Amino acid sequence: MAFSTALIQHEAYDTRSSGDGLARVLNLIDQAAEARPHLVVLPECSYPGYYLGLEENPSGALSGWEDALRQFREKARLHKTYLVAGLAELDGDKAYNSAYLIGPDGEVIGRARKTFLWHFDSKWFAAGDEYRVFDTPLGRIGILICADGRLPEIARVLALKGAEIIVDPTNWVTTGKDLESLRNAQPDWIIPTRALENGVWFLCANKVGWEAESVVYCGQSLVASPDGAVQVKGSSGSPEIITATVDVDPRDKQRAAALRREWFREEYSLLLTPNDRVPLASVLEAPLAPARSLRYLAVVQMDRDISLQEFLSSGASMARRMAEQGADLIVFPELPVTVMRDFAKPITEALLPVSIATGATIAVTTKAGLRPVTTILDPKGKVTTLGADGPAAQVVDIGGIKTGFLLGNQGFVPEEARLLFLKGADLIVWQTDSATGREKQVAFTRALENRVFVALANCASKSPVRTSLVVSPGGRLLSETFPSSRQAIMAQVSPPESRVKEIVRGTDAFRDRMPSLYGPLGSL
Repeated sequence: MAFSTALIQHEAYDTRSSGDGLARVLNLIDQAAEARPHLVVLPECSYPGYYLGLEENPSGALSGWEDALRQFREKARLHKTYLVAGLAELDGDKAYNSAYLIGPDGEVIGRARKTFLWHFDSKWFAAGDEYRVFDTPLGRIGILICADGRLPEIARVLALKGAEIIVDPTNWVTTGKDLESLRNAQPDWIIPTRALENGVWFLCANKVGWEAESVVYCGQSLVASPDGAVQVKGSSGSPEIITATVDVDPRDKQRAAALRREWFREEYSLLLTPNDRVPLASVLEAPLAPARSLRYLAVVQMDRDISLQEFLSSGASMARRMAEQGADLIVFPELPVTVMRDFAKPITEALLPVSIATGATIAVTTKAGLRPVTTILDPKGKVTTLGADGPAAQVVDIGGIKTGFLLGNQGFVPEEARLLFLKGADLIVWQTDSATGREKQVAFTRALENRVFVALANCASKSPVRTSLVVSPGGRLLSETFPSSRQAIMAQVSPPESRVKEIVRGTDAFRDRMPSLYGPLGSL
């Protein structure tokens, strides 16, 4: 079914002016309703403001939350529209960062509470404890709030529970000197990837401006479609109402489900294991000497339409060249020539001597039976094949760098990178031959959500969307090839950087996971 939506990107206000701010938001709902949208979305904490620390008693800022909800309900009823409203609420002696789904009759259909608390959230908010999906004539709607989008498990659980549309009232924050060019990793990379990997629509409403003289918002309210494209996006500095048409097609979720089914296995139960019982917990306790642990990674982008003989000669030549430049690990993409037949023997015979002679480890794709696999050639002459007995998340120590590998479309399945993360990977190498145009945003997302280095090794071809790159745990682009060129790049990899899982003060990508809520991840 197709329906229209309106995302209200309003000016931020703080708790000292919550009354006037609420009046402006209600007026914007009236303006948005002129286009007769089926669904209106407000940002996170549209009442009473996001930063509660301006009050001597933060909960005092929430004294009017029930009246604010009543007024939101009245607007939904008046305009006969669905409304998702972000507001802070009190429940007994606890405050929650919540969002309410209100029907065209003004009745509350359901509520979501933020679980992945961001920065100062935990100073006054308690975390939610469930992920619910609501049936409506528009489609099945799930709701998450702002930083919830950073953890792959949350959107995935909603999708597995049946969500076709995920609504995200958000307060994406940022910094910068120009209001019209502010950036944030969520609209840039993460949200489009969440839409793609789950086959769902994402509707995100954010604020602009700032509050509390310190919390700056980046705007860019957006609608992302199930193919990972951003259909419409607001500005980073101006209040506005963003409209779009959403067309829910069951085939989108079927595509995402089929890809997950291709890789699903019992090993996914690790995603449900308490944080203190997964391998990463002990990895993070191990001492490291930063200067001694630095390593250099090279990614080789090869032509996809290449003969075996060309690959053996040019691949060996490029490997030598990168080793001469100081590479400790050299990775090649998934090449059609290496997976059409079992070329493991000639490839090993050509590249293993290079590894032994130069002291660099080389990772290539070969074949085990009918499946492509990763083969690691060690300077000591050891040959290791990963996944020879079937798909498995394996993390290997390569010169002190805990390294995991993804092959082909495996990179598009968030659970696969997450397993490597939980097993302690510092670096995830994604070897692929892919031209969807979404590889770059997915690689950035995998780095950001797991706080690891990600190396995307892709093939070159005539397609302008193909590129290879290396991304840091914080989402910095360290190196990138030109599109459609045979080229090698290098980047520095530092395990101490990848073992800092705290994103901002008070928010940790590992320790703040809530595996007890991720039950659906353990089954198809």
